[in-house]
Amino acid sequence: MRIGELSAKAGVNVQTIRFYEREKLLRKPVRTSSGYRTFTGADLEKVRFIKDSQQLGFSLKEIKELLEIHESAKSFAGGARTKSKEWQKAFRIAKERLALINQKIAFLNLLKKPLTAVLEQPGAEKAMVCPASLMARPAADLTGKPARSGAGAASPVSKKTA
Repeated sequence: MRIGELSAKAGVNVQTIRFYEREKLLRKPVRTSSGYRTFTGADLEKVRFIKDSQQLGFSLKEIKELLEIHESAKSFAGGARTKSKEWQKAFRIAKERLALINQKIAFLNLLKKPLTAVLEQPGAEKAMVCPASLMARPAADLTGKPARSGAGAASPVSKKTA
């Protein structure tokens, strides 16, 4: 299949296919006598794998590693121990990605709480003020550093209107 057909079947732009070639995520395709790139079903599966992995949040570097692991494990005849090490590496990469996702979820939940509180205040929509400007901020001392919580913490300074 040609590059246009591959990109249509994979749901990506032709430039994306060329980018994957340059980044060595895809093999350099065989060219016809007239210079057209020709791709196989395996190339289509690889592009779909790349896109699916990106949707899961993997970086192109991680995807490249996963593709290399998959290829080496697939091509290695025998040697269960080598395959096991390769798959352990793949699982390590996936576990690291999951930990990062969980960190992002925790951070987003921290962001969600004060914004939800502001938006749930009676009359918040009629205040004619951006909700983000109403969110509580940690107080700062004179050096500009955030104040420590507990004894001796500075009270928040109210904003004066001009």
